[in-house]
Amino acid sequence: IKPATQCEATQLVEKYCKSVGVECVPVGPVVYFKGFTRAFLAGETESSEVLLEKAGKAVDSLAKGKRVVIIDGVGYPAVGSICGTDNASMARACGPLISSDHQSRNPAPVLLVGKSGVGDAVDSFNLNSAFFELVGVTVLGGIFNRLPLDGYYSLENCKAAVGSYFDQFKPGQKAFGFIPEVPEIAKSREKNTEENSDGNNVLDMELEQANKFVSTFEEHVDVDSIIKAARDHCKLEDRSILRPEKRIKPNDVKSNGVAKPISLTREQIEQSAKKGGAKGG
Repeated sequence: IKPATQCEATQLVEKYCKSVGVECVPVGPVVYFKGFTRAFLAGETESSEVLLEKAGKAVDSLAKGKRVVIIDGVGYPAVGSICGTDNASMARACGPLISSDHQSRNPAPVLLVGKSGVGDAVDSFNLNSAFFELVGVTVLGGIFNRLPLDGYYSLENCKAAVGSYFDQFKPGQKAFGFIPEVPEIAKSREKNTEENSDGNNVLDMELEQANKFVSTFEEHVDVDSIIKAARDHCKLEDRSILRPEKRIKPNDVKSNGVAKPISLTREQIEQSAKKGGAKGG
């Protein structure tokens, strides 16, 4: 499930999930459509609290009968912070319930997907993890993506160096895997563009790419350790959970505490933003 997003177009992950029978919510309740952030600041959308509650309930609904739920973030950690719906706030709002009122939760643990290389990979990991840790959201570790197989920055060389860093300086976190660049996928994308004009089935080609990547992921990432780390984290009952920072009064509440109607619809906000030249949320 992707609780918050800016892109509503059908993504390959949705197509893949449908092809293998995995229940999927590709577009969650929080959508950063054109004009959304300015409308939020003007009090014309739902409040942070309402948006986060909707996201949490969407995850709860999907989680029924499931042993594992993957909550996909959006962009970098702070995306959505202007509305109080950044990735750390989402992790707090969408974690496992510890009461039936949908209010008390343990934050969902986070797995970061990082860069290739060594210094930049580690520095970027620390920069991103700090945002979550600041508000009491646990970062289990990371996966490092698109590494070349040869040369000074080869997968094996980077794996040794980055792994050594985690062993020495991040004992509570782990580098769960290092994924190589998959040349066949890049070539296949070019082929898709060429053959699409001939009317061939692009979906089959896309799913072939997805299966190739899944196989590569499975080979190079310790999935069992990720699941175990997440499970162990969720079993902790006496965690000290920081309270989220106090925000201004919700947009949908008057000064007397009585709920007020949202003043503009999405269509109205988007039309106004489009006229003004908006390109995104």
